[in-house]
Amino acid sequence: MLHILAHVVPEAFFDVLKTVPLLLLVYALLYYIENRLTNTPALLSRAAQFGPVVGALAGTIPQCGFSAAASALFCAGYLAPATLVAVFLATSDEAVPVMLAGGASAVQVVLLLAVKFAVAVIGGYLLKYTVFRSHKPASDEPVEVEMTACDCSAGSPVWSVVWHTIKTSFFLFAVMLVLDIVVHLIGEDVLASLLLSDTIFQPLLCAILGLVPSCAMSVLLSELFLSGTISFGALIAGLSTGAGFGYIVLFQEKEGRRRAFPVIAATFVVAAVGGMLVQAFYG
Repeated sequence: MLHILAHVVPEAFFDVLKTVPLLLLVYALLYYIENRLTNTPALLSRAAQFGPVVGALAGTIPQCGFSAAASALFCAGYLAPATLVAVFLATSDEAVPVMLAGGASAVQVVLLLAVKFAVAVIGGYLLKYTVFRSHKPASDEPVEVEMTACDCSAGSPVWSVVWHTIKTSFFLFAVMLVLDIVVHLIGEDVLASLLLSDTIFQPLLCAILGLVPSCAMSVLLSELFLSGTISFGALIAGLSTGAGFGYIVLFQEKEGRRRAFPVIAATFVVAAVGGMLVQAFYG
């Protein structure tokens, strides 16, 4: 074991170190975008009038507190369940910066966001007119929601960018270290078989992983995709259920608990089916 650690620790450390400059640039850009979008909670509160397409557009915007804001609005009765599911499905958490830093092309990242947006819109409208067709908004009054679930814009701009880079680098190092150890211990072929490689059921497994409310899951799924262990369809499924803080807020709010399970179940089903379809037609 010590021999394996002596090999994988430096390898993981230097791999992550090479990504730090790009992560800094990406998070600086995301910080700039986020702090120009001061009206996003109001956008979400009006989304019920327009349906899942607005929720999907909102979820695609790279803000890590977006799913939490959407959950809070849903618990207060200002957001329809189908629209909340669309927000969850479109959210990508840490995937974009991790993939860009890991060597993914801009085309791959754009394709990821476009496919997730399509899954969110189609799934959202199917749910709106089937499972959630009887839902009516509780209020038409505006509501203010602070998007501070993960302190994205707290403190100085420099510290915010640096802190996000440090956190993501730590997650990357931990995930890569664990993956490297597992690969050395059981072998690449065994790991691939455990993750149901080359089967239509791999997106189902990744959709389950995505339900874990932690941005570490988006890091893990992105790394597995970049290493060729999971398919693009499995990545779509896993990231589509990865709503992070949104799930936590649903259960923190007393009014939202009884309605949380149908929303989470619907998110899981649409993500898994969408991922399977993407894998069947794209890979």
